[in-house]
Amino acid sequence: MVLKAKIAAVEQQMRARLAEIRATLHNAGAKGQQVEEAVRSLLREYLPRRLGIGHGEVIDTSGNRSAQTDIVIVTDDHPFTFTQDLPGLFFVEGVCGAGEVKAVLDKDDVSGTGESARRFKSLRAQRAPGTIFAGNESDRDRFYTSPPYFLFAVESKVALETVADILSASGHFGDPGYAGGMDGAFLLDRGWVIDFGNGQGALQFKRHTGESARGWVFQESSSVLFDFLGWLSSVMLRTVRFQPILPQYFVDEWPKS
Repeated sequence: MVLKAKIAAVEQQMRARLAEIRATLHNAGAKGQQVEEAVRSLLREYLPRRLGIGHGEVIDTSGNRSAQTDIVIVTDDHPFTFTQDLPGLFFVEGVCGAGEVKAVLDKDDVSGTGESARRFKSLRAQRAPGTIFAGNESDRDRFYTSPPYFLFAVESKVALETVADILSASGHFGDPGYAGGMDGAFLLDRGWVIDFGNGQGALQFKRHTGESARGWVFQESSSVLFDFLGWLSSVMLRTVRFQPILPQYFVDEWPKS
């Protein structure tokens, strides 16, 4: 596949870029910022042009707020409240995906990002009357009011199975009382860990028996970047709004759909 080969070449460039950053910069924070920007640039190049990529904090109409978030992916409905280079403020109604980037991942990072994911998932998008949703029922229930959240790491000190154990300890979509958290983790040098929820989403993992897997699945991969972009394309819902987002933040009450 031509696209897969192209993404594989980009992945090699990213690894080379990390090696250059590691050799040039000694400050961990500066290294992290460079890697985050490299991932944002990648997404700007390969995601649909109708989507914007930034970083900052996300809020909802109830006043809930996310932690500082490395990647925020917004639709073309989102107001111009951010720039490409500086942190911005985002409204969850215009967000279709978000996540954290780690240059080098350790166990504390997995736990810390899991907490950031749960905080993000506490936000609730209020869809204005007339909003059209395209997708299957399972993805609507899961992502319509709470967009997908991911972890992307360039290098990992943690085994893939250990990452899966840490993330699955909080349950998965479809569990009774599940409050929401991380949806997928992508470790460039190891593979991926994905919560397939109730097994009925647009993206499914088929066992050798033909059964669709439920909950967390981890798998080694030599094409993690390609897998990551494919996952994003599958889980970011397409919605069409006929009313602007900003008025929901200017009025006390908004009719709920």
